[in-house]
Formats: sequence, structure tokens, C-alpha cells
Amino acid sequence: MILTDHPWPFVLLCLLAGVAYAAVLYFVGRQPVGRGWRWALAALRCVAVSAIAFLLLAPMTRQTVTERQKPHLVLAQDVSQSVRRSADSAFSLQALVPELEERFRVSYVPFGNEGSTDIGAVLDRYRGDDVAALVLASDGLHNRGTSPTSAAEGLAFPVHCVALGDTTPQRDALLADLRCNRIALSGTTFPVEVTVAASLLKGRGSKITVHDGEGRQLASLPVAIDDDDFSATYSLLLQADRAGMQRYVVALAAVDGERSLENNRLTFYVDVIDARRHVAILAHAPHPDLGALKRAIESNPNFEVEVVMADEAERGRWKAEGVDMAVLHNLPSAAHPSIAFADGLPQLFVIGTQTDLGRFNALHSGLEIVAKARRLNEVTALWRSEFSLFSLDDGDASILESLPPLTAPFGESRLGAGVQTLLVARLAQIDTRQPLVAASVQNGQRRAWIWGEGLWRWRLADYQMHKSHEHVDRLVSQLVTFTAMQSSRERLQVEAQRSYDEGEPVALRAVLYNENFEAVNDSEVKLELKGDSLQAEYPFRRAAGGYSLSLPPLKEGLYRYRASTPDGLTSEGSFAVEAIRLEQRRTSADHTLLATVARLTGGVVVPPDGTAPLMDSLASLKPTLYSHTRYAEFLRLPLVLALIILLLAAEWALRKYHGTL
Repeated sequence: MILTDHPWPFVLLCLLAGVAYAAVLYFVGRQPVGRGWRWALAALRCVAVSAIAFLLLAPMTRQTVTERQKPHLVLAQDVSQSVRRSADSAFSLQALVPELEERFRVSYVPFGNEGSTDIGAVLDRYRGDDVAALVLASDGLHNRGTSPTSAAEGLAFPVHCVALGDTTPQRDALLADLRCNRIALSGTTFPVEVTVAASLLKGRGSKITVHDGEGRQLASLPVAIDDDDFSATYSLLLQADRAGMQRYVVALAAVDGERSLENNRLTFYVDVIDARRHVAILAHAPHPDLGALKRAIESNPNFEVEVVMADEAERGRWKAEGVDMAVLHNLPSAAHPSIAFADGLPQLFVIGTQTDLGRFNALHSGLEIVAKARRLNEVTALWRSEFSLFSLDDGDASILESLPPLTAPFGESRLGAGVQTLLVARLAQIDTRQPLVAASVQNGQRRAWIWGEGLWRWRLADYQMHKSHEHVDRLVSQLVTFTAMQSSRERLQVEAQRSYDEGEPVALRAVLYNENFEAVNDSEVKLELKGDSLQAEYPFRRAAGGYSLSLPPLKEGLYRYRASTPDGLTSEGSFAVEAIRLEQRRTSADHTLLATVARLTGGVVVPPDGTAPLMDSLASLKPTLYSHTRYAEFLRLPLVLALIILLLAAEWALRKYHGTL
């Protein structure tokens, strides 16, 4: 079929152009040839000119083409560790490729590795493709990713399976599974659950031991194997006594007669976080509140507290190094007008009778108090439920409202942006709308305020009413926890995962800030990496908004890094590369899984030494016929151009013959 974008009357114009051209050339004026020859020459010129004019319309031709294509055959070969150590390790589908390529388009796909096998991913990979059949050579030990039976459902092609390996149970004991939290707080214990499996070892005994990265034994448990098909889970408690990424090794003692010892050992890593914060209570003078605050804060094991008098800090006997937060009791005061020793720290102000309100307001902390007179108020608490910086239990709120009053300087408050009120002051059962307890986050700086002293009375009353200090202690702990959680202000920060799988890319990202804490990447950043058997240096590559680095594949182990810039900025950290040893957790092949996959897709299962039924099934596959529409420009068709040239050449030859040229 011939198509053109122009209306078909244009074709008539092309024909008229050819007629007109031939008529003028051969019928206007006297011609040296006879009438018959003139009509022949005119016809040749008319057809040639009309054809050339028609080509100017850019016509297209549309054709329906049917093509015959060999069927697409996928050969998926399991090359995982469990197959390589089996008696069928020599079998490979790749040896069949030369024979099959005569009738099929063959794709050979190896899958699996040292640590794991994902059969489901192989099946999902070709879902929706023009695959005629897939041949899967595997032992059926799937231990990662999508379930193969789920992946097989709905496939439009048969999956034929070559069953490798031995399904006979082997005499073996192994660590089948390990579960634990990968993050722990320093100074606490964390549980580890270990599943031990054993086959054909009834009546034998073993032992689980756990060692740290330095070889110290941390825990042990006896294992009594009471069945030939044994499986049991054991729980152990480990002490997180060192901060940082820690390596632990779980080992199962060898049992006489077991097949393999490779699966008797597992290594795992836990990031032990030192969540303890050092809080300094800085005071104008000794006061009963100081002991109450210290005990309330120390009720949270993540805090350690010291009490420091302001005159000691002013004389340089105390330094803020290593301190995470300052509680300022009755500071600044007339005797101690400056609190420069607490600059840069998250701050909790306890505003009392000795607080110099003028100097306090000059700090621009977010709360200003306009004193109305030199007098004090006795105020109790009223909870504000709209407070959102942290949550206060409803039960605690009602108890706090019933506690005796605090002594607070009389005045009106002015709150800065972002300040939220947790407890409002009540004076003689009247809501003053003045904050009693408030907190804020401003430009990354956290602050909190308690407008009143006498917290010791709160704590004493709490114990008298409830035989416990927990309600007041919980309020103080939450307030201190919120305030102490200051965001990192390091100018060079490196982002890395806590752990990576062995063999997967290790990608790191770094962000560099200038003195105004704006992200820049105008400086070189390098990374020094140290592992058990590695010490190397790598440069970061500048990327949008920061830096990026892709490390080469790393072996299993614990790695520590130090990033630095030429002007001395540094950032240190660590990560673990974990070996995935799922292949070692089962020793017998799973041919039932292969049979299920074949049944769901209409395939067959054959042994490696009996592939004749497989070849018969493949022989029934027919070539695929594809019909598609093809468009071509008339101008690019060789026959059209040849026809025009032939017409013009014939006209030229006739004219030459009659001597008219």
C-alpha cells in the first residue's frame, strides 16, 4: 500500500505535470520524427516526469512482513557453593549450548555464589519475555529472595529442571540461624538467639560458645542432641561493654562423625552505641535542688552527672570538655553574671530567687522575663497537652499538677519562635499563662527552662504520695534527654551503613560544611581505610551537594575509616562487611522444590545423567512467527529509481537513434 501525507488530488497534478511537459516537448513546433515515434517518446517522458513529481510528495509504502525466528531457550546453571561441593559438580548446561544453538536462540545464565542462592530472581528475570522454555540445573537449595514457587506461578513458559545434588540426609550438626539486634547500648545486655540443627546424630552432645573479636569467651551453653532430625533454639545474653562496631563469633563444638565443620561457625557484628551523656549541674550556690536534680537525672542509666559551683568554673577548675549538657541553677546571678563556661552546650535553666533576670534576658535564649516587682510567687503546674517536642504520660501530668508549688520570680514572659510550653504556672488556682516548664529547638540549639526552684519538694511529695520518685524523675529525665540530644555540628561528616554484605558495593558519602554550615565541595577529601588485612587510601569524588566514594569489593571483616581534608577537618567511623554463608546451613538437596516449580509451569524434572526426556520436550518447541508492519520511503526503493532511469535512458536512446539529440 502506498501512503502520502498530501491529498490524493496532488497525484493528478503530478500526472498533469508529466502530460504537460511531454506535450510541450514533443507536440509544440515541428519535430524531425514521425507521429508514432513522437507518441512513444512523449509517453516515456510523461511517465518519467510524473514519477519524479510524485516522489516530491514523499510517498511511503506499507508492507506486512512475517518473519520466522528460532525459539528463545534459557539455560540457568546453579554455580553456588552447595552445587560445587556435590557429586554432580561437573555437570554444566553450558556443554549443551553448541548442540542447542542449531535450533534455538540460547542464553546461558549462571547464578548463585559462595554465600547464597536466589532461584526466584532467575525466574522473575524472564517473566514477560519471549522465552520458549527455561532449563534450570540446581540442587533446589534456595535461601535468599523471592520464593521460587511464587515466582513460578503465572509464567508463560515451561521450566524444566535438572536435579543436582543428593537428597540423602547427611550426618551433620550446624548453626542453622542466628538472630539479634544489630544495635545495642553500651553498658547494657542484649539477647542473641542461635538455632542449632543436626541430622543422624541422636544421643550426641555439643556446646555453643560465643567469643568477641579478641577471642575472649563471653558465653557458652551445652547442646544435647536428642533426635536424628534435631532443631532447637538457644538464647544467650551478651554484655555490651565496649562502644563502637564489635565483632562476635558463635561456634558449635564439633561432633564425632559429622560431615562438615564449615557450618559450625557464624560471625556477626553489633554496633554498640555509647548513649551515655555527661551532664554538668552548674549552680550559683549550694541548694537542695541540686541533689534532687542529680538523683533524678541519674535515674536514667544513660546519664552521668556532676555538680559544679559557678566560682569553680570561673576560676578554671572545671572545663566543659566531654560535657554534653549544662543545667544552670540560678545562673546567671549577680555574683556570677557570666555563663561563658557553658557556651555551646545544650542548656536547661532553673530560674530561681538568685537568677539575675536582666542578665538572663541578655542571653536571648528564647525566654525573656519582664520583672514587675521584687517579689516571688508560689506557683503550681498545669499541663498543656499541645506540647509536641516529647510526650508526657497522662498519668504523670495529673500527678505533677497535684505537687506542691515552686518558688518563682514574679514577672511576665516573652517567648521566642519555636518555644513550646509543657507546664503552665498556676497562681492560687488561676492560670497565669506563664510557662513553668518549656523547651525549644532554635537553629540546631536545644534549650529548656524551669521557671521556679523547689524541685526537691516535688520529689519529696512524689515519694510521700506514691512511695516512688518515678513521676518527677521521669519528667526531669525526659527534659534532660530532649535537651542533651544536640545535633552533630561536625563540619566534615561521612555517611556509611553499619554493615554491608560481602561482595556488594560499599558506597560512602561525605558532606563538608563551611563555617556557616553551608554544604560545599571545594576541598579535597580523602579516606584512610583499615581492616584486618587491608590498609589503603582512597580519594572522594565530588558529587552534587557533597562527595561520594565507591570502594572495591571487600572481604568479610571489621573496617575503620578516617576521612580528612587538607585543612585538618576529620571524621572517623567504622562499618562491617558480613559474609553471607546461607549455603552452609543445609547439606541435602531439595528436589521437592524443583518438582513443584516444574509442575506449576508444565516442565519436567530429569537427573543429570538422564536428559533424554528433556531433549524430547525441547524438540517440540516450534519457531516463532512474527508479523509486523514495515514502512519505507518510495525514494529509497531501488526499483523505483531504476525504473525512472530506465525510462529516461530509453527516451535518450530513441532520440539518439533518430538523430534528434
